[in-house]
Order: sequence, then C-alpha cells, then structure tokens
Amino acid sequence: MKKTFLFLVFAGVIVSCGKKEKQFTIEGTIPGIDSGWIFLAKTDEGEWMKMDSTQLANGRFTFSGSVQLPEMVYVKVKDRQLSFPFFLENSRIKVTVYPDSIEKSFVTGSATNDTYKEYLARVAPLELRIDSVYKDWKKAKETRNPEAMQRADSVSGVLDEQMKYLILDFAKAYHHTVVSSYLIMRNAWQFDLPELESVAAAVDTDLNASKYTLALKNRIEVLKKVQIGQPAPEFTMNDTAGNPVNLSSLKGKVLLVDFWASWCSPCRIENPNVVNAYRTYRAKGFDVLGVSFDTDKQKWLKAIADDRLTWTHVSDLIGWKNAVGKQYGIMSIPSNVLLDPDQQIIARNLRGEELNKKLEEIFGGKSETIKR
Repeated sequence: MKKTFLFLVFAGVIVSCGKKEKQFTIEGTIPGIDSGWIFLAKTDEGEWMKMDSTQLANGRFTFSGSVQLPEMVYVKVKDRQLSFPFFLENSRIKVTVYPDSIEKSFVTGSATNDTYKEYLARVAPLELRIDSVYKDWKKAKETRNPEAMQRADSVSGVLDEQMKYLILDFAKAYHHTVVSSYLIMRNAWQFDLPELESVAAAVDTDLNASKYTLALKNRIEVLKKVQIGQPAPEFTMNDTAGNPVNLSSLKGKVLLVDFWASWCSPCRIENPNVVNAYRTYRAKGFDVLGVSFDTDKQKWLKAIADDRLTWTHVSDLIGWKNAVGKQYGIMSIPSNVLLDPDQQIIARNLRGEELNKKLEEIFGGKSETIKR
C-alpha cells in the first residue's frame, strides 16, 4: 500500500510539472518608485504597442493575461526613460526592475527568458571586445590615424564573424524555443540566404505560429527574389523633384542600385568610391540609381550636392521603412545590387575596390575619367 501511495504521489508530481500554464501572471517590483503608471508593451516593425497598463502601489505592480507563444515584451514606466525587456510566456513570472541600475534587474519564472539570459552570458565577453575595438577605432579617427583605423577595422571584421557564428550556433542548438528565430531576426542583416534557411529548417514546427518564425520565413522569401541570377524586382519611386522613376526605364545599362542615406556615415565614406566608378565607366554604359533611406528632404538634397552624386536619386522619405528597401530585403546600409543591361542581378554589396574590379571585368578596361 505504501509503495502504491508513493507511486501515485510521484505520478501526480510528474503530471503537475508537465502541465503548461494557460495564462501568465507578472508580479513586479520597482524599488525607489512608489507610484505612477506602468506599461506592458511590445514592438511591431519598430513601433511600440501597448499591451496593458496599471498603476504602481508601493513600488509593486501586477499584470495577467495569456500569450499564444512566448515573445519579447517590455516593462515601461510612464514619463521615465526606463524600459526593461524580457520574454513573456504563460507562467508565473516575477520581475524586479532597478531604475538606476537596469543591468541588475532580473526575471524569474520564464524558461524562455532563462534561455535568453544564457545567450546574453555567452556573448558578453565578445561584446566587450567589440566595444573595446570600436573605442580604438573612434580614438584613431579623432587623432586622424588611418593606419590605426584600418587595424581596428580588420580586428572588428574578425570579431563580427565570430559573433555571427556564435548566434547561428546558439540558434540551432536552441531550435525548440522562440529565442532561436528571435535572435536570427534581430541580427538578420548579418546572415545570407543559406544561413537563414538552415536555421528555419531546424526550428521546431510547434513554433511555426511565432511572429519570429514567420518573420524569418518571410525574409527568406524576400531574399530568394533578389539573389544573383534573379531578375531585379520592378519598382517605382519619386525622384528629388517628385517625378516617378521606374527601374525598368533604366534598362540597357549596367546599373548599380545604391541604398544609402545622408545620416549614414559609412555611406558617406563609400560615396567617393561610387563617384569614381561612375565617372570612370559611365561612358561605357554604367549608371547609378540612388535609393535613400532619408526622412528629411533638405538633408538628402544637401548630401547629394555635397558628395557630388550626379546620378538619379529616389526616396519615399520614410527612413528604414523605405518600400524599395523592404522589397530588396535591405537591413543595413550602405548596400547595393548590380544589374546587367537586362536588369538581371549580377552582384550584391560591392564596395571600394571590389566595385571597380567588377566593372573592369564587365567593361574590359577603364574609360577616360570625365571630370565635373
């Protein structure tokens, strides 16, 4: 009888431990802030969306509800620059937010968030090295030391590659959680199509409804349409005078579709290389179409004039939401695609000497540079 009783108790524990919560409850504490409005929010394509709100009572707050699948949310305090992220899931969660030391804030009760914290711990040493190299580069720039800047750039490139593969490895290892596709999409600009496809193939099918998995699959479909060998998707966008320009109207030339913005320092650094390529090869049939991620028309026009970008320019002046940028899967700038005269994509993201070498290969030598 005793053995039977113990077996039943043990079986009951297994059932209760394996039972999934259908709702979440968040019990939160914000030491040092006794009253005020607290918001539970999330982001959708860069826009904040309020999920719930409540008032603090002696520094404490409570939220409850349900989510279909775990997702990243934020506790925000009204009228304060305070935003604490964590993964919400249907469970009993406790949150402690320290307003003056956000890095010391913590969450318990969310297994998904525990996985995310493990990722943060793994990347922390590498992030410190990346930050240190960036400081070296910034100092070299301030002291006008191009050799030191080049060394820092070289080290930075190596560290970026290490970070890329750390993220990929972690995403594949934790394919059974939404953290996998979340991390890939948060860093999607780093990954090529085959890398994205490898992660998507590994993600558990139970997570197909996750917004991060859906975003990953959508990005894959977008990139498939703009790979080398594909016809360049047609688009129409207004030029600096407000006149519509069709991509197809520029057929017959080797065309560089150049994604940039006036506020983008790397873009401005790259612009002289594009100018030199344009002046060198335009007589042989090379052209450029600038697609700007600007929001301020006057700053856009000034940058065009200052950098002597004498080709056609288009923009919808809505920044990162630029319609052509979305169509071509652009998540970082400067970026570009090179099209042949029939507007097939023949290369992507050619910069500096790489662009010159490709154009020399296409045109079989340089034309006489035409000065302006």
